[in-house]
Amino acid sequence: MDPRTVRAGHGWTWIRQGFALFRKSPANWLALILLLFAATKLLAVVSLLGIVFILFMPVFIVGLMEGCRALEKGEPLQLAHLACGFRRNAAQLVTLGGVSLVGNLAVMMIIMSVGGDAMSTITKAVSQGGPAPAPSAEVQAATAAVGRALVVGMLVSLPLLMALWYAPLLVYFHDLGPVAAMKSSLIACARNAPALLVFSLAVLGGMFVAMPFAMALKQYDLALWLLAPVLLPSLYVSYKDVYAPALDSGAEASI
Repeated sequence: MDPRTVRAGHGWTWIRQGFALFRKSPANWLALILLLFAATKLLAVVSLLGIVFILFMPVFIVGLMEGCRALEKGEPLQLAHLACGFRRNAAQLVTLGGVSLVGNLAVMMIIMSVGGDAMSTITKAVSQGGPAPAPSAEVQAATAAVGRALVVGMLVSLPLLMALWYAPLLVYFHDLGPVAAMKSSLIACARNAPALLVFSLAVLGGMFVAMPFAMALKQYDLALWLLAPVLLPSLYVSYKDVYAPALDSGAEASI
């Protein structure tokens, strides 16, 4: 799979066209995302089940991508689309889920090793309550250390995110193995960094708007879930755009 390079403005086009796919079946999109959100919260209560759900997340994602393809054809988005990934290359998709799980755990370990003590210092200072005094030198140093830890975590996690961005779709639609799919995804994201930057800035803007609502409910990941009905169709649109030459040449299960 040889991804092409597109202009930076395509990042905003992906959002617009993703929103257009959402508008074709808004109620069904919201219902499917709500179902996945509820499942994550319920299964997170049992650690093992939560891990299993993470492993299967690429399976559910490609199912929703199959739903996007159905909407393009004028067919309805259905609950059954979530199960499509179990019928095609499921083992490879679960492998990608395992890579995501292990990779993110490694990133968290790196962050904690760099700034774990500083995080404890800040948590202790916040938990003391009462009027907020001027931050002490210790707290200021801890805040700087936490900032450095987060920057390190972001830099370490970025290649992982890039490698996994298109990988499930390449495994599902093109029968690539997990390693080949992650390599192609990494190349695609690197070639299209300007477009993905525009896309990311649009997403961050949406999260900035949604975050107060999420914080009020103390569900800190809710902001991302609220954007998911547009983000997931946008992922499908960007995949078609970046891999258009391969799709036009008659790749298996072309979209």
